[in-house]
Amino acid sequence: MTELQNETYTINIGTSDFKTLVTESTLFVDKTLLIKNIVKDACDVLLITRPRRWGKTLNMSMLQYFFTIPVKEDSSIDEKERSKRNDLFSKMKIGAYPTILQKHLGKIPTIFVSFKGIKGSTYEIIEGALRNVIYKAYTTHKYLLQSQKLDDIQKNLFKKFITKDFDLSELQNSLFYLSEMLHTHFGQKVLILIDEYDTPLNDWYALQLAKEDALSPEEDTYFQTVLALFREFLGESLKDNIYLEKGIVTGILRVAKASLFSGVNNLGEDSILEEDYAEHFGFTEEEVNSLLHTCGMDQHPETAQALKSWYNGYNIGGLTIYNPWSIMNCIKNRGKFKAYWVGTASTALIERALILDKFQTEIQTLVEGGSVEMLADPKMVFADIKSSPNALYNLLLFSGYVTAETVKQALDGITYICRVKIPNREVRGVFMTSVVQWIESKFKADSREYRAFVNDLLSGNVPKFIETLKSYLEVSASYFDSGKQAELLYNGFMWGLFASSVNEDYFVEKERETGQGRADLLIIPKDTSSHAIAFILEYKIASKDENLETIAKSALDQIEKKEYASKIKAYKNVKKIISIGLAFSGKNVEVAFKESF
Repeated sequence: MTELQNETYTINIGTSDFKTLVTESTLFVDKTLLIKNIVKDACDVLLITRPRRWGKTLNMSMLQYFFTIPVKEDSSIDEKERSKRNDLFSKMKIGAYPTILQKHLGKIPTIFVSFKGIKGSTYEIIEGALRNVIYKAYTTHKYLLQSQKLDDIQKNLFKKFITKDFDLSELQNSLFYLSEMLHTHFGQKVLILIDEYDTPLNDWYALQLAKEDALSPEEDTYFQTVLALFREFLGESLKDNIYLEKGIVTGILRVAKASLFSGVNNLGEDSILEEDYAEHFGFTEEEVNSLLHTCGMDQHPETAQALKSWYNGYNIGGLTIYNPWSIMNCIKNRGKFKAYWVGTASTALIERALILDKFQTEIQTLVEGGSVEMLADPKMVFADIKSSPNALYNLLLFSGYVTAETVKQALDGITYICRVKIPNREVRGVFMTSVVQWIESKFKADSREYRAFVNDLLSGNVPKFIETLKSYLEVSASYFDSGKQAELLYNGFMWGLFASSVNEDYFVEKERETGQGRADLLIIPKDTSSHAIAFILEYKIASKDENLETIAKSALDQIEKKEYASKIKAYKNVKKIISIGLAFSGKNVEVAFKESF
């Protein structure tokens, strides 16, 4: 953590309102060149998918503020407000394109709705939430009741929406009706902005993934009813809407097998695998460097480098992109590094998938810093997550939990062959936690019991640690159907110790070069630790014919022979080093250990 220089700036964290951000903050990233891309994009409807907290809603708010026609209560155009907006945008990056300001600023009727708050376990709750969204959209344009161009039929229909007295058919056609009314009043086609369109479906699938059994016929019927609601709503709004100038839809995932955009004319899509809008969502290297300079963090190279290791690592369209939410929170918190992004919303869908047995080989590879090859399909199939590792990787990729090192388009012209890895330290913590949770489930231990088990080791009570480990392996006996599964469990156990020890009181390293070789695990106390004990752990997997005690002793001998303790000796606060050799075979384990001072 570092003291930031001067602090002559203000940061508004959490606002998704563009006007509030640019008028009340002095430290923000100017993304107005997105407007230029939108104006030049030839697609009638554009679907942009990005991870959560990557600026989607803020950008949609910016588009609304830029394009929408400011109107007084009497339905006349507010030229004074339009002039104020022109002054604001002319000082931003889009101001370098005066023709765009002249032709488009404050001159397109705009409808903006967000599905962010539409969640629920029943159809009735979801439909009710959608009704509230539509009610708010109509109240935004209440001036239409004063319009001299709308007839009584249109005004009576408008009143049904602001009194919440509209039926299902009217709900499904609500944005089409509002488009028609705006077109009637202004004589211009409308821009429709739909933010976080997939939230209702993501929430539903998270609930289903938690269940052991497949959907019952009743549940499937219910889900199909939810899909039908949004399919009709989006279809009527965006398909064959003769009053539509352009539609822009944002979300996290492109949901396949839902047919939500079937038949939409000239639909364009931009995901994290594309280049066209890469620089407009998330922060580029140049933008981050500018932020660091403004707040003085660039005067502390070690802090700036740590910030980048914590929050960058995303490769989008050939650009290095940073997580914007984490960057701004880190700056606001005076350079304190911690996980800001991963706790900002429900990650149940991710968390429940990561602890499934079938994914552990690849997950441990990712945690160890490796990469996994996958077939990336922008059209997500949620139902396949339990059975298909590739479906899980798609969820992780498009949700921002892994990033593509390499991207090559497949022969079908639709999918992409990618090698993916964990992007940064913040996200790696999610995977390490999932490994701990998986081990806890195999050991049939709750988090409190497992933490006590780790604390036995850290306090130097190795005999108690060994006793508990043996009991854990005994209850996990059903998992040892093959050598591969056993190896996963042993490696996961070591990573579980790693993840459980990582805190402000310990340096923890797994398989790092020390002396003449690499130790499987090093746990070194900091000055703040209540226990001045360091640990070196080396584990081996024995065959059924080998003597476990002998193998454990050989692991301990390897620690001494290869001088794994050499690095620890540099830490003057360490009063004792405990070297531990573990030998596993099936559900059995033997441990040899030695203390040195």
